[in-house]
Amino acid sequence: MNITKRQLEILLALYKTKSQKEASKILNISPPALNIQLKRMEEKLGFKLYYSSSEGTLLTDKAIEIIEDFLKLDLFYKEKFIVSGYISGEFGKKIFDNIIITSFKNALKLLRMGLVNILGIDDPYWLYRLEDERFIKDELGNFKIDIEESFFDNIIMVYKDKFDYKNLVSIRCSPQRIVYKILSKEGIKFRVTKRVENPFKAIEYIKKEGYSLFINESFLKYVEDFNVEYPKFYDKTTHTINFVRVLKDGY
Repeated sequence: MNITKRQLEILLALYKTKSQKEASKILNISPPALNIQLKRMEEKLGFKLYYSSSEGTLLTDKAIEIIEDFLKLDLFYKEKFIVSGYISGEFGKKIFDNIIITSFKNALKLLRMGLVNILGIDDPYWLYRLEDERFIKDELGNFKIDIEESFFDNIIMVYKDKFDYKNLVSIRCSPQRIVYKILSKEGIKFRVTKRVENPFKAIEYIKKEGYSLFINESFLKYVEDFNVEYPKFYDKTTHTINFVRVLKDGY
């Protein structure tokens, strides 16, 4: 990918801050100058690099791939990062200053590349997977994980007009798995009709296309414009959001 070191720094700053204003402060340039450079990059590359959401300015998947490619090649950076999924990121940004918040799928990619020092885990299932020494051992070699911080969260129901169990939008690698297991056990029929990587995309689908959504209660502030209910099995959805330190080689 033919981009400069400065252009990569722009993408990284926007990736970390989710704000052109805050990214411009890090880069010591004005917000208009930053926006102009982003537009020039998009024109040069031929695709969108960012979009606006309820959380702020987010990078597109293609822009994230650019960052991953350069980090993988180790062209400019050797430091390791604090990385989390979007859900664990709601807790992580309260306790870490320089956290990268992305889809958990992308977080795992960075972990496999050996670029993660602390990982925020959206679903406790993935903590179990990481504790299995066979998981990603080929990429990372010998490693172990220590839990740094843990938080509790629950699942709520969000919808526009009426909650429709047969028209659910699902977030990959999220704790929604817990709800689906409960629904199956209690004989409640449901159907996932849309799958996304990003909870903010899922929220947009509620607004634009009327999907129904099970989402973490920690996202309550992002869904205040919709109808929100607490499921009758709310207490059964309690789960942990964990941050783990990844220790390699001699630990």
